[in-house]
Formats: sequence, structure tokens, C-alpha cells
Amino acid sequence: MSVYHNPAIPERFRGRASYKWFATTTVILGMMSSVLSSTMVNVAIPDIMGAYGIGQDQAHWMSTATLAAMPVMMLMNGWLVTKFGARDTYVAACVVFICASAVGQFMPDYYGLVAVRTVQGACAGLFQPLTMTVIFPLFPPEERGKAMGIYGMGFILGPALGPVIGGIIVDHAHWQDIFGWSIPLQVLTALMALRYLPGKLPGARNPRLNWFSLVLVAIAMASFLTAISNGLRLGWDAPKVFGLLFLAASAMLCFITLELTTRAPLLEMRLFADRTFTISVAVGFMFGVGMFGSLYVLPIFAQQVLHYTASKAGALIMITGLIMIPIFPLGGHLAQQPRSGYPIAAGMLMFGVSSVILAGTDIDSGFWFVALSAAFGRVGLSIAMPSLQTGALRNLSQDLLPYGAGTMNFVRMSGAAIGTNSLALTLAHQTAVHADQLATTQTGNNPVTAIFGERVGTLLLDQGVNAVEQSVLTMGYLGRVIVEQARMFAFRDAYLVLAVGFLIAAVSALALVGKPQAAARTVPARA
Repeated sequence: MSVYHNPAIPERFRGRASYKWFATTTVILGMMSSVLSSTMVNVAIPDIMGAYGIGQDQAHWMSTATLAAMPVMMLMNGWLVTKFGARDTYVAACVVFICASAVGQFMPDYYGLVAVRTVQGACAGLFQPLTMTVIFPLFPPEERGKAMGIYGMGFILGPALGPVIGGIIVDHAHWQDIFGWSIPLQVLTALMALRYLPGKLPGARNPRLNWFSLVLVAIAMASFLTAISNGLRLGWDAPKVFGLLFLAASAMLCFITLELTTRAPLLEMRLFADRTFTISVAVGFMFGVGMFGSLYVLPIFAQQVLHYTASKAGALIMITGLIMIPIFPLGGHLAQQPRSGYPIAAGMLMFGVSSVILAGTDIDSGFWFVALSAAFGRVGLSIAMPSLQTGALRNLSQDLLPYGAGTMNFVRMSGAAIGTNSLALTLAHQTAVHADQLATTQTGNNPVTAIFGERVGTLLLDQGVNAVEQSVLTMGYLGRVIVEQARMFAFRDAYLVLAVGFLIAAVSALALVGKPQAAARTVPARA
């Protein structure tokens, strides 16, 4: 049966070839607006830290809570689409996202904002796999690389525009306004979904949701992220941290065991019988680390080290994202080739090289040098993403497609949550380490420090500052300089961590070259 005669599609659109573009536009808009909201918050983090008097170790929960909620809900994609249909699931996600945005606009408490971002992240966790689930079957097999290229453009446009819109709001309005801006776009998306998206397939089975599995994976994710976020502050050998890590490992082990034995799995383990899917998922985890981890690190680096305004930091992110858009059609074309492991490996390698270059930047680096260095890595991601998505889903039967899309996005966003959290902790830890190292060298025997003190003292003397105040002000200024240098070195360390991870991912992607996709075995449907 042609997809355009699918009884789940609204009757007025059946048999119309243009339908796929209406449906594609609808789901891309919803996904883009949710990703926009996620990335806008990153630009406002310095203002949020100042507003609530919190440090980096707490501020990153604004991003991490969103990214942690996403993968949990992604695992529900298969069950929700099968039970309610794509249209009802999408509209419900839009409504909940709108309500959360309205609450966030007026939330006075920081942890209340974290709760709002958690709810928004859960909704975004439905938008991404739903978009893949709707788009992928609308295109014939020979055009599915192009379909994933279109998906990729929508996925990237949000992060490209989010920081610059967020920067404008932060600089010219109030940072809390970043929550209310998305409501009109979400309302439009909900109305379009009611008209264009397919409903529940008549005669579709009524699956049972494995609530126990859902609770287990939520406990595992929350415990693990809480543990690593507290490890730096409490110590990795602290009983609380060890207990949370043990709970996370135990919950994940129980989850995997249950998924292997239950008749109603939340995560279809049959998916991993396909070699291409398994390798694609592993590489996709690192893709999530780099994609969202760098979106967290770069705007903070631009504001705290390069001293850009929020708008200028947003413009930097926008440039790196917009450069990706014309590259996606090339990525879609390469995804149709029989050995698409090569573009995946090449894209991962490009991002790794970009991270090495960014690790060498400092306060004197120019705007365009930083922008183009970051853009080089983004071009690599835009080449890799369509091949990664297409290769993962190509061999799956129709009943496994929603589960495959949910699993692929679950792993990628798990990487995003863990990567963002880990990079935030790396920044906090390495800043402290480098500050201590630099402070120990600031003695009277250090000629550089002596010259620095003399020059600052001369400047203060010219301003009429007496000798006692000169000493106090010079030491205070020296302390700020040390912190600035420590931050710069910490960001270099974070980019080197990304570089190593992506070089490993590039080598791993070469395993996809070993077997042509045309000869791959199709994963069987559930009996």
C-alpha cells in the first residue's frame, strides 16, 4: 500500500504527493521550536547565575534537566504512537510545552525553573523521534537520505537561531522572557498537527506500557547525573555520591534485564540484532555529547573568556549553525551511498579537529577565527548526521520504526545530557585546579608578578591612590587576572576532551564500512 493511501492519513490528503511536505513542515516546526528553547537558555546562564547567586555547579542544571528528561520520554515514542497515533501525541506534547512555558515566564524560584525546563525537555523528547517517525515512511527508500537531511536542517536551525534570539532578549528585555517567546510558535504547530498529521492506524494493536521499565530508566538517569554533579563538591568517595552511582548502575542493570524478558518492552532489544543499528547508536551517543556539549560550552566561553555580550555570543552560535544548512543536502546525498560509514567517520573527524583548534584559542582570538573554527566542526556534523540517521533506521521493519527512532534519539540525548553535565563539571574543576596552580607561582620572587605589580601600581599612583590602597587593589586585580587565565585553560581542557571523544567516534564509525547496506539483513517484525 502506498503511504499516501495510509488510512491513518487525513482523508482529504490521501493520494496527494504534496502531503509529505505539509506533514514534514509541521513536525519540523515543532521540533525546531523545542530545540530553540533549549539553546536559548544557555545564553542566559550568566544572568541566571547572577540573579539567583548560584555557581556553575548549580547553573548547569538548567540545561542538564532538559537534556535528562528528553531521553526518558524518547523511549515512550513507540508506545505513544502505536496507542494514540502521531497526531494526538504531537498535539498533547505541544499543549504541555505551552503550559510549561507560561509558568516559566513568571517562576520566581531557581529550582522551579529547573522543574519547568524538565517538563519542556520531556516534551522535546517526544518531538524529535516523532519527527523521524512521521518523515521517514513518507519518502521512498531512494529519497530517505534526503528526508534525514531535511530532518537535520530542522534539528540544526533551532540551535543556530536560539542563542542569537536569546541574546537579544537578554540584552534588551529580561532573561525570563526566553520562556514566553515560544508560545505562539507552539500554538501554530499544534493547529497544523491537528490538520496534517496522521492519526492512529485503524486496527493497530493496543500495546501495554511497561511503567516499571520507565521508572527504572528515569531513576538510573537522574541518579547518575545527580551523582556526577555532586562528585566535585562532595568528593567522589562521599557516601551520597557512591550511593547514587550504585543506585544508577543497579537501576540500569534491572532495566536491561527486564527489557530482555518482558513481553511489553520499552526498549526493543531486537533492534540491536542489526549490526548497523548498534554501531550507529554508539556513534550517535558521541554525536549527542559534541552537539549539545559544545552548544553549552561555546556561548559561556564567548561571554566569560572573550567577554562578548549575550547578543554577540548568540551571533557566534548562529553563524556556526547557519553554515551547516547548505551542507545538509550533501550529507543527504552521501547517506544514499552504499558505504555511508565514510561520511560519518569524516564528519566526526572534522569535529574533533575543530575542537583541537578551539582548544588553542585565547582572549586575543578574533571573532571570525572562533566562529569559523567552530563552524568547521559543525560542517562535519551536518555531513555525518543524515548518514547516521538513515543507516540506523534503514533495515528496520515498519513496526520497529517508532521504537528505532525513539531508541536512536534516546541514546543521542543521553549523550547530550551526560556530555553537557560532564563538560560543565570539567570547567568548574579545571578552573579551580588552574587557579590554584597559577596562584602558587605569584610570589615576590616571580619577576613577571613583580613587573605586573609595578605597572598596576604606577597606573594607580597616576590616579592619586595612596600606597596602602595600591597594594590592596593590585592584589585584587591580580586575583581577577588569575581567574580569567584559569577559565581560559579550563575551556581548553574541555575542548581537548571533546576532541579525544570524537577521534574515537571517527574510528568507530569506520566499522560501518565493513558491510554494504544493500546486503544488510532486515530486522524482523515482532510476531
